[in-house]
Amino acid sequence: MDLVNLCLKIPNLGILLYYLIFVVIIPYILVYANLLHILKFYMPIMVALAHLITRVGDPSIFESLYQLNPTEFVPFLSSNFINIFTIFGILWQCIEFSRKYSLTNSIIYGILIFLIALPFARIGLKFVLDHTDTYLKEKTDIDYKYNWHLMVVGLLYIIFILGIQAILMTLIGFSGEFKVNTANGNNSNNNKLEAEINKLENRNIGNNNNNNNTKKFLKKFTLSNIGNFNKRLRKNK
Repeated sequence: MDLVNLCLKIPNLGILLYYLIFVVIIPYILVYANLLHILKFYMPIMVALAHLITRVGDPSIFESLYQLNPTEFVPFLSSNFINIFTIFGILWQCIEFSRKYSLTNSIIYGILIFLIALPFARIGLKFVLDHTDTYLKEKTDIDYKYNWHLMVVGLLYIIFILGIQAILMTLIGFSGEFKVNTANGNNSNNNKLEAEINKLENRNIGNNNNNNNTKKFLKKFTLSNIGNFNKRLRKNK
């Protein structure tokens, strides 16, 4: 117990625990397991996780972890580092998205993910937790020890955010594929049309050449020298 009490007296213990688990250990496991595609989706929810832990956890431990309007240096530094970590994950997703689809679709996707990862995870999560806490305490007589109800609602809200992110990625990706397929279809149709036009031009050129040869033949062998033409035919026989 003395060791536990000693650990609890460590300044900014909540910040150290959060960064050790969510910033160091979990990303290291994902990188080691070669799950980078999961890591790029994990990074944008760092704000939501930090905000949830700050609201639900013990204020004496996690109060300085993530604040919406920090007034001291340590909360300011911690909050903005988590914001930077989240923004880096958003940029990573946009770069990967731009390799498959157009730049316009990637920008739209990045803006939507930014809105989900920051305003939804900050103001939206605060709104949901405050109203849920007020409603449940007014309508029920349950003892919500350790704020477990807020933890459950917060985790469901984070899952909801991830679901919206997946839906947006699917819709924008489908739109990008549709545009690419349409462009390829138009290019193939244009190529077919150009091929048909070339064939017709070649036929016209051939017909023009035949007509020119016929005209030359007729000019060369007129009625005046038809006798010479008959002599040539007899020689060939």
